[in-house]
Amino acid sequence: MSTRIISREEAAKLRLMPFGKKHPVRILIEKLQPGQILHIDRTDFAWKRKTPNFFCRQISKTTKARFEVLKEGKAGWVIERVE
Repeated sequence: MSTRIISREEAAKLRLMPFGKKHPVRILIEKLQPGQILHIDRTDFAWKRKTPNFFCRQISKTTKARFEVLKEGKAGWVIERVE
């Protein structure tokens, strides 16, 4: 079983994020200006069965921003803001 009590030092080493906060990758995608390109490493985005394309589709539904998402093998993704 991997559930256990940890110390403050171990907790400080973890990448913790409070509930209700946006994912750091989503924040970067929202800040893209037309013509800018964002490279996302797989270690920065590791959602099971999801890709950053999920965020791009959600943002495109509510704004006029349009994105082109390309896969970089198993290393990550490249997102270009086209509009």
